[in-house]
Amino acid sequence: MGLSIIHIVVAGTLITGAANSLFTKYQDNVCVHHCNNPDISKHQHFEQPGIQTFQMFAGEFAMIIAFLWMIRSRKKNGYVALEGPEGSQSKISLTQNYRLAIPAVCDLCCTTLLNVGLIYVPVSIYQMMRGSVVLFVAIMSVLFLKRRITRLEWISLVFVTIGVFLVGMSGSSKAHAPVDDSGAAPASVDNSAMVVFGIILIVCATLLQAVQFVVEEHILEKHPVLPLQIVYTEGFYGSVILVSSMVVLYFIVGALTPSSQFKESPFNLVEAVSQVAHSKQIFLSSICIMISIALFNFCGITITHQISATARSTIDTCRTLIVWTLAIIMGWESFHLLQCLGFALMVFGTLCFNGVLQPETWSFIPQALKSDVHPGERLIDVIDELDEPIERL
Repeated sequence: MGLSIIHIVVAGTLITGAANSLFTKYQDNVCVHHCNNPDISKHQHFEQPGIQTFQMFAGEFAMIIAFLWMIRSRKKNGYVALEGPEGSQSKISLTQNYRLAIPAVCDLCCTTLLNVGLIYVPVSIYQMMRGSVVLFVAIMSVLFLKRRITRLEWISLVFVTIGVFLVGMSGSSKAHAPVDDSGAAPASVDNSAMVVFGIILIVCATLLQAVQFVVEEHILEKHPVLPLQIVYTEGFYGSVILVSSMVVLYFIVGALTPSSQFKESPFNLVEAVSQVAHSKQIFLSSICIMISIALFNFCGITITHQISATARSTIDTCRTLIVWTLAIIMGWESFHLLQCLGFALMVFGTLCFNGVLQPETWSFIPQALKSDVHPGERLIDVIDELDEPIERL
């Protein structure tokens, strides 16, 4: 693949990845009811995490188009089938990949919690807090997959942990009021408790995402599946499970809740769909989210295969910086030194853990901290070999 194409793919990953978070936060700021009331605190914004989760799954399922296109291209060139890991033949049948419904459920719960948390948390802190996934994945890989982590990698994870703590502190110490659909922030309100609640939801969601990655790795070891298949298969099962759950909850909660309260409930599926259909801003941003998620997964998988999974995770760090910068430029947030320090520690720890920075070669690092573990046994090398296939919102 030519260098110029790689540049386009990298740029596409950064742009579409940042767009995912920004468009979702934009939807949270769109007013849907009582918008003409001079009192901005009376405005009701779009708070439909179920619909936003469905947007992600729909975007992932759309990757089946790219997969079918790849098969068609290979047949034209004389190839019969696509090969999965270690040369195994990959099937396209959704029903044969039913095992991926398990990580799809994890993804469903994770994304829904993330979308709820994003309602109360600034988009930059939301994006930064998700960087803690490397910590949870490492711990679970050691506990359940028996991976080995060097001493310096553990120290790198300590930096990530401290960075996550500082970012969380920056969000809870000075609450950020939501903005309206024009982008202007209303009068300051004391919503620090809700910000802390949102941060807790994001951490719990990231923990579920780590569970998802570990389960995917376990499944791939025994049942090799192409990365593109993982994306659209989980998108399919996620969509089916989510829609079924929303329909069931609509009738159950509707029967147990007074009609006056149920009208504004997030479990009111009819109202949620109505808000999307009757708001041009929400409808268009929903389309943009689905397209950007599909393109983001495609670009991310391309980077993983053409360069490495490490390069992909490094590029994702740049995505967080873009989200933060744009949020400040658009007036959604203000600059906070504590948040900047936390982000810097997270980036440093992540780059060291992923091997972009190599403390093992630094002369001032004590020899006692340097490990004699063979490079092939390190967790990050295992991740590279598996070509980590999934990259989320």
